[in-house]
Parts: sequence; structure tokens; C-alpha cells
Amino acid sequence: MTPTTLVEQYGSPLYIYDLDEADGAAAALRAQLPAGATLFYSLKANPHPEVVRALRVAGCRAEISSGGELESALLAGHEPGTCLYTGPGKTDAELADALERGVAFFSAESVTDLRRIARAARGHAVTARCLLRINGGSGEGTAGLRMTGTASQFGLDLDAVDEWAPAVAGILAEGHVEPVGLHMFAVTNAGDEDSLIQELLTNVRTAALLRDKHGLPVRVLDLGGGFAHPYAVPGGRPLYPRLREALEGGLDEHFANWRDGDVEVAFESGRHLSGACGQLLTTVTDVKESKGRTFVVLDAGVNTLGGLAGLRRLPPVRAQAVPAGSGQPRNGREERRVALVGPLCTPSDTLTHDTAMLLPSPNDLLAIPNTGAYGLSASLIGFLSRAAPGEVALRAGDVVSATRLDLRRGPVGGLRARPVDAVERARAVLPVLARHARQVDAEARFPSESLAALRGSGLMGLLVPARYGGLGGGLAELAEIAQILASGCLSSAMIWSMHCQQTDAVVRFGTEQLREELLPRIAAGTVYLGSITSEKQTGGHLLTSAAPLREDGDGLLVERDAPIVTGGAVADGFLLTMRDAPDAAARAVTLVYADRDRLDVEVSGDWNPLGMRGTHSVALRLKGTVPSYSIVGERGAFSRVAVGAFIPLGHIGWAACWLGAARQALSELLTVFRSPRRPSSIDLKSDLVAERLARIRIDLETVSAYLRQCVGEVSHRRAEGDDLTGSSVQIHLNTLKVLASELTYRAADQCVALAGLGLGYRTDSPVPLERHLRDLRSAALNYSNDRLLTATGTLCLADRAVGLIGSAPQPAPTPHF
Repeated sequence: MTPTTLVEQYGSPLYIYDLDEADGAAAALRAQLPAGATLFYSLKANPHPEVVRALRVAGCRAEISSGGELESALLAGHEPGTCLYTGPGKTDAELADALERGVAFFSAESVTDLRRIARAARGHAVTARCLLRINGGSGEGTAGLRMTGTASQFGLDLDAVDEWAPAVAGILAEGHVEPVGLHMFAVTNAGDEDSLIQELLTNVRTAALLRDKHGLPVRVLDLGGGFAHPYAVPGGRPLYPRLREALEGGLDEHFANWRDGDVEVAFESGRHLSGACGQLLTTVTDVKESKGRTFVVLDAGVNTLGGLAGLRRLPPVRAQAVPAGSGQPRNGREERRVALVGPLCTPSDTLTHDTAMLLPSPNDLLAIPNTGAYGLSASLIGFLSRAAPGEVALRAGDVVSATRLDLRRGPVGGLRARPVDAVERARAVLPVLARHARQVDAEARFPSESLAALRGSGLMGLLVPARYGGLGGGLAELAEIAQILASGCLSSAMIWSMHCQQTDAVVRFGTEQLREELLPRIAAGTVYLGSITSEKQTGGHLLTSAAPLREDGDGLLVERDAPIVTGGAVADGFLLTMRDAPDAAARAVTLVYADRDRLDVEVSGDWNPLGMRGTHSVALRLKGTVPSYSIVGERGAFSRVAVGAFIPLGHIGWAACWLGAARQALSELLTVFRSPRRPSSIDLKSDLVAERLARIRIDLETVSAYLRQCVGEVSHRRAEGDDLTGSSVQIHLNTLKVLASELTYRAADQCVALAGLGLGYRTDSPVPLERHLRDLRSAALNYSNDRLLTATGTLCLADRAVGLIGSAPQPAPTPHF
């Protein structure tokens, strides 16, 4: 995608992260380090989960210094036990949070810090592995910023070792802290290779001195980093062709057995790994002259880039911007010395005071390169309360994530202020669904506001495992959340539930490459999945398909007509059932994922039904080529995916949605009955009213209890590794669907009858009972109950033990004739 296209879709200013570039940076740096060295990525440079994930896959571990960075590392799939927690100001609360989440490897910056780590570990009944950070001597090289070697808050002073060594020994003797090595980070952004080599060799000699003269263990030697990179200007990563040989020689001299694994040699890098992967796209808002100077005003300032430069944490920002927009004329434009300034109401909002460039015009799009490190996260993002820029991650030119940081004021709570409870998130988005439900129904349009809220809530990734950035939820959460969402808008809830059904299939049956590429995007809310299983030739028969899958070079050609696709006009990707090959049988069905960007999608027809009007289930014609790894499950064996994911998730999700809508109908009716708005015809002392209310409640209780039993049964079988092909479990799932569809509709119908014509039957009634009734009428038709009853009757013949739900498994009875 071009910069112009990305800005049109996601807005300006916009950070773009090329994950392939991050891969290359990691591979190049590892090749220049001693053989077998561990490489940590310092999340302070850029904690964006997709950047962190890419570097994890490239072999980097995570170096973190806050609970927020730990959260990003976990979202990116890092195991907490592999993370190194550093920093001079660790609090008791931060340490407790880290230990609770499985972190057990720390760098201690002082005696007090080591004592605090030991106390926290003791309180959690664990042993923390610790590096002692040393503020050692200087190699006197050229460095962008000296971390130690001078008076510093970082590390234990080398020249005071006789003072702190006894105190450290006393803490270690008390237990719960295991000393494993030394942490020797001295500089960042070293100016040249000779300086870097000198600094790192000094660290090696210092570590050997502490081992030999003071008995400090060195099973892990973290030599730090200092690997440089250009910042906000054009240029490539510096190379270190002599570094590996020089360091290996120094290690051979002072740690003779390091090559045998007796010492784990580690390095850290932030800017060198992530700097080149990022660029900042920014739009020119004004070009003005003032007292002989030219100012180019951008929509990005120090709130977006370089805010920490004023604190000397970064080099002074001297940003250079280049044209990025397609179609921007360059011929005839004069080169001018200009100042690049931002939109903030302060003269300090300057990205560069004086740079030469072709004079741009308002609305031109510019790019500031090499901003993948110390970009947004190192900026004054809270200053003047402007919206944060968007952040888009690309892989092979395709968008895999599009998100925006959101600073919001909320009640003071624990360290993790962001709500992590999925049910809490559902309650937070419920008002959005409810607010637009009436209009969505009246206009028979897709509930775009609901989808936007769900994308931003994280709930699109409810069933995505945490290692891919999802919430890692299960069927119980799915059922509860579906009920909550359906109480606001049943169409929106069904759209979400069916998306979760598709997600579950990818999680359980997708190839590893497909999961790595797709699941993080689902978790980030950038992919909404549509389902295509119906055809004119086969109707709604799930396990047959007419359209054949064809080989197309290294990919698969998908060509499909679909008469009904829920949310098809807006879905970002689709799971499609296809006949496995032109000569395959109709029941040899293969499930394929197709990203919308790989397809030509033609929407036809309209959607103007009785109920469920917001699902916008239009007809589609699709054609395109997808990679061969896009197959979900085995070829020709979709029935296994159907039994293992589609059917249980479909029936559980649908039943929960219907129950949530019917429950809301009863709740709304009871609210009116207990208020002054109650119609005069309703006598709450009437036995008939009481009986009807009781029957409605019994229907809902029945569905709720059966739903809970099915959720428990399927969850248990999955946890035990059992399949779901048994006759009894299939009967239970079919029964759930039939029972829920019939009883929830009956409950809504009874609510309308109780409310009467004026309150229950009018479309303009303050209580939307008639909408609930219309929506729930579709339940029995959504994969026809008649078809399910026929299938269930056939399954009954195979289940001679009559394994009722909730009962212990029984052997088949011995016949007595």
C-alpha cells in the first residue's frame, strides 16, 4: 500500500512500521555478535506489540523496565520467564505484578533494589534470578549518551565494590535471590565501531575482575549495547564488521569456556533493531514566511516525535522530511532553507530549526524516515491533549495491524488500569450497540458503529490466544459476552459471535503461518471475519460444496458465488468452503481463508428482511488467488472443522445471542410494569399475568441451564483432548439450537402479548418488543430446525446409551427381548 493510500485510510500523522525491515535488522546484528550470543530487544525504543512480536520471531528476547512494557511483551508472545526486567526505580507494586505474571529475571541497580527484589520474591515464594548492574570504568570512546562510568543512578559503582559487596552477600545469604551474573551497559548510540569495541571490551575486563577478585558469579554476562542508528534523518544502519572477532578474542582471554556455554553472553539493542523499520507520515498544514524565515507547519510535532530530545535522552531532533505523497509535483519547486514545526501552541514545538528541502505546499504528504525507535513512545504524547497518531504495521506490504494509543482519564486502580476482563469490555461497548440499534433496524444497514466499538475493545480477539495478542478467552466468556451484546443489538451480537466462530476455526485448525499472520490482526481488531458456506447449488447444506478449488501456480484460485454472507460488504477476510478440486466429490470440502485484499469482491442484491436487519447479509461474488498455507484443516476434510469448531461455536454463540435478546425483552417489560408507565390494562395482581410471566421466565431458565451445560461439556472435552464426534454431544448441540430458537421466540411472543398492542406491537414503542420478536423469528430458520431435527433423529439411533446432557456416560444397555 502506498503512503497516500495508508493516510487516506488511517489518517495523518501516521507511523508506519515495516516488520520485514525489523527482521533484517535482527539478522544483521546477530551475525556481527559473538557466536551463540543472546540478543535482547529493549522495548523502551518501541513497545508496539507487532514490532516486539516480529523481533521475538527473529530470535530476540525482551528487555523491559515497566509493567506496560511487560504487557506489550506478553501481547507479542514472549514467555514471561524469558524477559529481563531492568531499571533503577522498581517499586514493590511493580515487582509484585511482574512476579505474579511469571517474570523471574531481574537486573539489580543497587543494594536497595536487590533487597526489594528479594523481599518481593520471598512474598511470592519464588527465587528471582538476578544480574548485578555495574557502574564501571569508561572506555573513553565516543558515545551518544553515557549510561554509566560517571556519577549515575544506574548500577553499583565499581570503585565502591568493597562497600557494597558485603551487603550484597548478606542479602543473597537470606535466599530467594540467585545471583547469576553481571549487567554492564555503559553507553548508547556509540559513534563509531572503535569506540563501541573499546567500551564492550572494557566491560569484559571489568566482569572478569569482579569474578576473580570478589567472587561474583558470571554465568550470565550482559554486555549491554550501544549499537547506533540514524534518527529522523535518511541513512542506513551502521555496520560492525570487526566487532565479532574483537569480542570473541576478549571473551577467549577472560572467559575461556564461554564457547562451551559456561557463560551466556548477552547484548541489548533498541534503536539499532527497530529504528529503520519506522517512518512518520505527516501532512503539511501551512507554509508561512516570518521575518525572513520559512516555516513549514506539520500536523506532527514534539507530541508525535522527539519530545525526549529536550531531556537529552535522545540526540537533538534535526528531522529531515522527504515527499511521500503520490502525484505531488516536484518539478519547478525551489529548494529552500526551512524550519519544520508542529501544531502545538508553544514555540518549542520544532522538529528542526534549519534544513534544506524542496518547498512543499499545504496538504502535501511528507515522510520522516528512521523513526521506528524513540518515536511515538518517546514523545510528549500527553501535551495539549491532542489525539495520538495512528500506528500501522506492515508485512510484505500488507497491513497486519492498525491501532492508535488512547490516553483516557479513569479511576485510580492497580497497575493494569486498562480493563483486561472481557466481560467488563463488553459492558463498556454495550451503550454503543444499544444507542444505534433502532436506526440500524429501521434502515436495514450494517451496524458500523458497533463494529468500530468492538474492534477497539479487543473483543474481536476474545478467542485468540494471548501469545498472538488476544484475550485468550473460552466458551464461557463467549456465551456471557454474546448475551450482553445481544441485550443491546441482536444483529451486532450475531455478527460478533459468527466472527468468533471463524476465529476459533483458525486457532484450532489453521496452519502455523496462517495463525502467525492472521491472529495478531484479529486480536488488534483490524480483521473482521465473514463466513461463506452457502451456495445456490447446495442451499444451506454445510458439508457440501459445488465451487471447486483450483491450483494457481504457488497459490489457490478461489472463485465463489455466495447468496447470503453476514456482513459480507464490510468483512476484512472470509472463511470459504470449496469443493477440494474440479473432479472431487461434493462432500470433499476444503475450508480456505481469503483476505479481502487478495480478492475481487462484487456485492449484489440488497437486504430487506423481516428481522435481523442489521446483519446486512448480502450476496457476494468473489475471485482471487490465496497462498497455499491459507487452507484451514485438512484438504477435503472440512467435516472435521465443522464438528470441532463451526457447529459447537455456532450453536453456543447463536443460543447465547438469542437468550440475551429474549432476556432483555423480559427485563424491559418488567421495568415498564414496575413503573408509572405501566398500561392501565395490566393488573399485577392478576393470576393470568403472574402465570404468563412465570412461563416466560421458565423458558429462559431452561435455555440458560441447557446452554451452560453445553458450554461445560464442550469445554471439558476440548480440555481433555477429546473430539466432539460422539452422537450424544452432537445431539446436545443440536438440541441447544432447536431449544433456544423455539423457547426464546416463544418468550418474546409472550412478552408482546402481555404488553398489548400499544406497548408491545408498535414500532415506535419505547420498549422495542416488536423488534425482539422479529429478530428472534429468524432463529428457527438460521440453519433450519427441520434439518437439525432430522439429523438428531438419525443420531438418536446410534446413541443406544441415551447419553443425556449432564449425566455420567453410560454403557449401551443390553437388549432384553
